[in-house]
Formats: sequence, C-alpha cells, structure tokens
Amino acid sequence: MPNIAFLSPRYPNTRTKGRDELERLARVLASGFGVGYLPVAPGTWGSLEAVLLAWLIHCFIPLSTTLVLSALLVVLIYPAVVLCSCFARQSNRSDPQQIVLDEILGQFLCLLWAPISAASLVAGFLLFRLFDIVKPFPVGRAEKLPLGWGIIGDDLIAGLYAGICLRILWVLF
Repeated sequence: MPNIAFLSPRYPNTRTKGRDELERLARVLASGFGVGYLPVAPGTWGSLEAVLLAWLIHCFIPLSTTLVLSALLVVLIYPAVVLCSCFARQSNRSDPQQIVLDEILGQFLCLLWAPISAASLVAGFLLFRLFDIVKPFPVGRAEKLPLGWGIIGDDLIAGLYAGICLRILWVLF
C-alpha cells in the first residue's frame, strides 16, 4: 500500500507553502520593498526610490556606478518579469499600480546615459516620468505584451527614451 499520509490535512502541502512564499516574495520585490503600496503616485515613488539607490551606489562606488547599474539591469530584468507576472496573476490585473520594480529598472536605464550628479538625477527623474506617463510610440504598444513583459517592457523603453534625451541635454549643457 502506498504511503498517502502527505494527503492528510495534518501534513502541510509543501507545494502550496512554496507558492505562498513565492507570491509573498513577488509582492515584496515587485512593490520595491513596499514603496508601491504608498497611497498616492506609487510609480513616482518607485522612480524616486531608484534615483536614491543610484545616488547611494554613486556615493559608495563612484568610479563604477555605470557598471553596477548596468549589472543590476542585466541581472534583474528576467527575474523582474517573472515576479511581476506572478504579482499580476495573483491580483487578477494586467499591471497593478503596486508594482514599481518596472519604474526602478526603467529609471536605472535612464540614468546610465549621463554621469551621476544632482542635475542628472533630477533631469533623469523628470524625463523618465514624462515618457512613462505620456507613453509615446512604442512605449504604449510594449505595455500590451503579455504579463511581466508588458509591465517591464514599457518602462524600459520609456527609460531608453529618457536616457537618450538626458544624454543630449548633458552634451548640450
């Protein structure tokens, strides 16, 4: 007779426990450690969180800020897609406003285009928020990609647009 004790209600189903932990991790990370739960303009707060992180990286590793931000982008894009997909499925919405990990990655991409300074952080923040809100082509179209790809993709393109504009401003001024 096979052992079916694991089916008993007394024994927790480890698959459910693991899924609950993944969903909890997705909520924590995708919300930028809770920033996405702020009641007003969570995307703006997520972008500000990214600017603060970039500034801290610059303070502690000034000669390698670009390298660290680039590495974070490369390492985090795919896990961010997975985490945002999990969060979106769990909330039954295509792009929950509590997800700010997309803004963090988009803002990091924007800030790669100019040396970190007070002026570049402010200009990069404003430019990224502009492109993220206005959603020029193809930002709006990328938003329609499935689950996490759409959540992350539109902000990466907005970050690219903002970064190019930031670079132009940096060269001009």
